Amino acid sequence: MKKHLYLSGNEQDPTRRMEFDRFTLAFPAEIEENFKIKYFHNSLIQFRVSFLLVIFLYGVFGYLDWKIIAQHAHLFNFIRFGIVIPLLSIVLLLSFSKYFVKVWQELLFVCFIVAGAGITVMTLKAPDNYAYYAGLMLIFSAGYFFIKLRFFLATLAGWLTLLIFNIGAFTLSSIDANMIISNNFFFVAANFIGMFAAYNIEFYTRKDFFLNQQLDSRNNEIAEANINLETKVVERTIELVQAKEHAEQSDKLKTAFLTNMSHEIRTPMNGILGFAQLLKKPGLAGEKQQEYIEIIKVSSDRMLNIINDIVDISKIEAGINDINITESDINEQTDFIYSFFKPQAQIKGLAFSCKNGLPSNEAVISTDNEKLYAILTNLVKNAIKFSDSGSIEFGYNLVQTKHALSQTGTEARRHSLSQTGTEASHALALLHFYVKDTGIGIPADRQQAIFDRFVQADIADVRAFQGAGLGLSISKAYVEMLDGKIWVESEEGKGSTFYFTIPYKPVNSENTEIVEVLPIEEPENYKRNLKILIAEDDFTSGVFINLALKGFGKQILQVTTGLAAVETIRQNPDIDLIMMDVKMPKMDGYQATREIRLFNKNVIIIAQTAYALIHEREKAMEAGCNDYISKPLSVDLLKALVQKYFSE
Repeated sequence: MKKHLYLSGNEQDPTRRMEFDRFTLAFPAEIEENFKIKYFHNSLIQFRVSFLLVIFLYGVFGYLDWKIIAQHAHLFNFIRFGIVIPLLSIVLLLSFSKYFVKVWQELLFVCFIVAGAGITVMTLKAPDNYAYYAGLMLIFSAGYFFIKLRFFLATLAGWLTLLIFNIGAFTLSSIDANMIISNNFFFVAANFIGMFAAYNIEFYTRKDFFLNQQLDSRNNEIAEANINLETKVVERTIELVQAKEHAEQSDKLKTAFLTNMSHEIRTPMNGILGFAQLLKKPGLAGEKQQEYIEIIKVSSDRMLNIINDIVDISKIEAGINDINITESDINEQTDFIYSFFKPQAQIKGLAFSCKNGLPSNEAVISTDNEKLYAILTNLVKNAIKFSDSGSIEFGYNLVQTKHALSQTGTEARRHSLSQTGTEASHALALLHFYVKDTGIGIPADRQQAIFDRFVQADIADVRAFQGAGLGLSISKAYVEMLDGKIWVESEEGKGSTFYFTIPYKPVNSENTEIVEVLPIEEPENYKRNLKILIAEDDFTSGVFINLALKGFGKQILQVTTGLAAVETIRQNPDIDLIMMDVKMPKMDGYQATREIRLFNKNVIIIAQTAYALIHEREKAMEAGCNDYISKPLSVDLLKALVQKYFSE
């Protein structure tokens, strides 16, 4: 039967969890095995000393045999020196063997009984001599207290010895009954005292073992916890050092970025505000006036680019810049970018060229049109900015499957698994774009860093080029969103070539209308007799759009609410173009567009908004708009949109 021993003390006392057999004091198997090993090693010295003493006393008592019981001396000495002492000596010698640990308790048990039986014979042969009774009491004391025989075996051996004595006493009728009773009183008392003493001795020995085991376990846990703590402290220290270094670097970059931003924003603002004041100067000549206006325009464009970059990088940082896959004519895009930047290149005296790698019927692909446009625009704009002479060339080529796999790896394989046949071969191909210039070039040790955010703000550049240093990091983020790769090859002083790839995913372009993009500097190609509705609640914006479109329409109507826009279209079904602001009172531009599309499917609606958040273009298209333009509005982009829908 097993139980938990409950000792006095508080509930946290670990001995309350000590489980043992109440009769044998044995622990559960695994703990008992450990206890036996520990008990043996702790008892070995005491056992050997006690055994030597027992052997010595057992032999010394042989002197009494010759002096007191001469008639039995031969028998007694045979028992002592022929049986008991040799047995005890053999067991003592065996204690130096490595196998002794397995049988030592059993051997001590046998020694107890044999030594006790020997003294019992002597006591029965000389019942009147109390020296032999003292010898038997010595055997009991040795077995219970000194030779480290465990409680259960000692008790069993003690009572067996007493049983042997009584069997012998009753067998020999010559022994007086009163003497037998008297001797039993002492022997039984000795057994009870020895048994309870041995029980308590072993119990507290086991208790100490259990507590030490608990202590060792706690120490091991503490040691392991200390090791883990030290490891965690080291790891945390490394993390904190790295975080500190990262924070310092980030703080350094952001501080430099904010400083640069302050300069980049204040500089064009200075141009805008300063020359706006100069325009008020009385008697200002027309040529000078145009010069000031051009400066204001250039400064405004510069500030708008900075704001756009800040908005774009903020959306990337926030993870809200999603992919919007649509059909995109890449030849149309490159031609538009060429037309848009050609005047800037010509002003700097740069040879500017564009090379398309696919015919029109193969150049319509599935991609994010706006992100591709932003990547190319950033790269071409940088090429113009960092080139004072020479040439700039940009374009693309189709790179076939083998190279596609080497460039995009897992992503290309993912596309190949999702398609079969000819479609799979297209999916594994890449469009390989490039922008090559003969500008200042990039030092070899900075060619990776230029793609990091805010990095330009951290570079001391004596030439102090304009810009926030965000364009390339935005381009890199967009390329990666499109499952592509971007890199640069450059030699300082000789120029740079930026490359990027995107998957080639053609769409069926047989029925796709390819709109010819005409140079924006040829307004005579525009249709001139348009009826235009401007839905705009901001007075300044309304005046600007009116003036910008005045040369292209026979009649321009203007309203300030979405509700008024719907009613105006009902009353004027011949309106050709609506410039629809998305934020207006009473009814916004999106809802107004939905209402108009219920009864007029043909009118061209161009959404215009100052919002710079994600999904604005998608929301406009879903509402039923034909196109989208963001504020501040560019006259050139307005002309391009009119050309797209109303060129003759």
